[in-house]
Amino acid sequence: MKTLFNDSQIYLDLTRRAVRFSFVPIAFIIPVIALSIPVESIYDYLLEVTRLYCVIIMASVTENLVNSRVIRVGIILAIINGFYDALTEIIYLEHVISRRFPFADALVDEALLIGAYGCIIYGLFRHLSTVNKLSLTDNLTQCYTRTALKLLPRGSYQLFYFDLDKFKLINDTKGHNIGDKVLILFARRLMRCCDEIGYVFRVGGDEFIAIVAPDKAEKFIDVFTKACEIDGIEFSYGTAIYEGNQYKKAIAEADENLYDMKQFKASNFPYNLEL
Repeated sequence: MKTLFNDSQIYLDLTRRAVRFSFVPIAFIIPVIALSIPVESIYDYLLEVTRLYCVIIMASVTENLVNSRVIRVGIILAIINGFYDALTEIIYLEHVISRRFPFADALVDEALLIGAYGCIIYGLFRHLSTVNKLSLTDNLTQCYTRTALKLLPRGSYQLFYFDLDKFKLINDTKGHNIGDKVLILFARRLMRCCDEIGYVFRVGGDEFIAIVAPDKAEKFIDVFTKACEIDGIEFSYGTAIYEGNQYKKAIAEADENLYDMKQFKASNFPYNLEL
């Protein structure tokens, strides 16, 4: 299989961007050196120009990676600040602008940079929150994924392991579109019954886990069973106590109980699972 991730291509793209925007430091440095334009400190000037150059490259890279207006605004503010800081290192401009308008100088020099950082930090927070949500949420059912189990707060819970009955038959006879609709409906009922008392995870094709408060467990399973009966959805389940962060142990025990329920259903004997 061809790889989707090519590090050498990333390095090449970054190099191209660096070359493309190399006119920025050239435009700032060459005139100062060639015309002997006096600056407060040549070292500070070179550093300010380099910072501006880096911010422009960063803006070019993030444009394709992060679709956030807030981050774009922050980067634009940082670029404006970079231009200003570099230009005011030139003694003439520093006298004309900075010393004549100290308040405006403080706004553009410090406040603008603080605003830029604030926009970038906020934009990255929103972006990472969205990425985190997408990575922990099942695209079809909107339940949490198995990975999200690691984020459960420590405590005591009742864990339910659900499996849809005859789901393969539904897929084979009615098609995957109908199968997906059944999964979505089942997940929706499960999340609605959990509501504020627990969490719902999709851990397999037709396998779901619900984790609820122990004192709400009996009412939860009763309400959920009745809701599925109305929709004509059949399922089996197993349950186990979840203590601390031992979710793997609880899942294994609930899975065994689920298997027992399926065996009893196949044998046509009544099966009652005590909580």
